[in-house]
Amino acid sequence: MSHRRDLKLLRRAQKQAKRQLRQLAALELTGLTAVTLHAHTRQVTVVLASATGAPFTDALREALHARRQALQAEAQQLLRTWLEDAQLRDRPAPAAGSSRP
Repeated sequence: MSHRRDLKLLRRAQKQAKRQLRQLAALELTGLTAVTLHAHTRQVTVVLASATGAPFTDALREALHARRQALQAEAQQLLRTWLEDAQLRDRPAPAAGSSRP
């Protein structure tokens, strides 16, 4: 991707985030709870009544936190494996005819 295209995508994402924050702030002022679900090309904001919204958002927050921790642990393990493989690749192979005590 080119630098110009990356900047265009970044500006578009920033504008979308600002619109979403304004929408969520307006809902919060009216005393409603909202959850926004994101996909690659779309986003959907679901408005919930305050009585049912709080337990739902708490459960969703906990599930997302657990998933994030699992992904971070997996990423750390993959990084460790990659670093170990890189160290093994960087070591010079012993010569076939030489004998080391």
